[in-house]
Amino acid sequence: MNRDVETGHRPTIVVAVDAMGGDHGPAVVVPGVLDALADRTDLQVRLYGLPDPVAAALGDAAGDPRVTIVPCLEDIEMGEAPAAAIRNRPDSPIVRAMRDHRAGEVQAVVSAGSTGAMVAGSLMLLGRLDGVDRPAIATVVPTLEGHFLLLDAGANVQCCPEHLHCFARMGRLFGAELLQLEAPRVGLLNIGEEPSKGTELCVAAHQLMSADPDLGFVGNVESRNLLLGAADVVVTDGFTGNMVLKLIEGFGGFLQRAARKLAAGGAAGGGGLRDLLGHMDYEEYGGAMLLGVRGTPIIAHGTSSSRAIANAVRVGARLAARGVPDRLAAAVAPHP
Repeated sequence: MNRDVETGHRPTIVVAVDAMGGDHGPAVVVPGVLDALADRTDLQVRLYGLPDPVAAALGDAAGDPRVTIVPCLEDIEMGEAPAAAIRNRPDSPIVRAMRDHRAGEVQAVVSAGSTGAMVAGSLMLLGRLDGVDRPAIATVVPTLEGHFLLLDAGANVQCCPEHLHCFARMGRLFGAELLQLEAPRVGLLNIGEEPSKGTELCVAAHQLMSADPDLGFVGNVESRNLLLGAADVVVTDGFTGNMVLKLIEGFGGFLQRAARKLAAGGAAGGGGLRDLLGHMDYEEYGGAMLLGVRGTPIIAHGTSSSRAIANAVRVGARLAARGVPDRLAAAVAPHP
């Protein structure tokens, strides 16, 4: 990601970060936060978690006035039932951060902890936008030429056509902001390009999206064309989207092993493959935003590195500073 240092007098953006989230906790999360702080003069961060390990990870930066430790004596384990965890662990980082977000004390929440808890916490503590029945996880995926936005990437296993249409409307606005595109092309993931292809859900969703003149709908998109840049925003249900995302992530791991094997064997072309891997970097945006709730929750991968955390904080700060949550609310508000 291009790290343009923000300058000038701007309102302070406060980002809440779950310091205990992910596979590595404060030892990885805190250095990422410090890296993000180097980019913006208007950024402050609240680190939610156990005070001692968070302070130890901060080291000499513990006195930085832009960093605040919010003590939390509980945590949500990855295997816990999300809704029950939100109710039963009020002193966990995700719950405390979401409550502060709802109160307006922070403008975004970043966590590499339980995805289910982040979704449940967003719904239970922040609430849905008017006009949104289901929120959607929006994930940026690299292609040969750039990136595309995939949603839903796992929040909703079952959807109806109206849900997919709403995802498309939110995704187009969000994709324009995040990918810096003037008029993103919206596609519906399907097994063929014809409008009559696929399940009843896909056929009905295609009809709804085709009838929306402001959507930029380009029709059905087949999975084999996703990484070739067939659309800028690709819409599907959360079950299918999560499988597609994990398949692409697994393919990225395959490419990494192939590059190492080529390099070890001195084979020609290894450098070109490494260049491709450099472009197909899933940590560039750091995390996925949950669209359709009253706030800016950023869900990072559990295996996130410090670089991924830094980019997730940067994305959260940027979206909050540009008023994206309010613009999403206007985009999906019911027409009188």
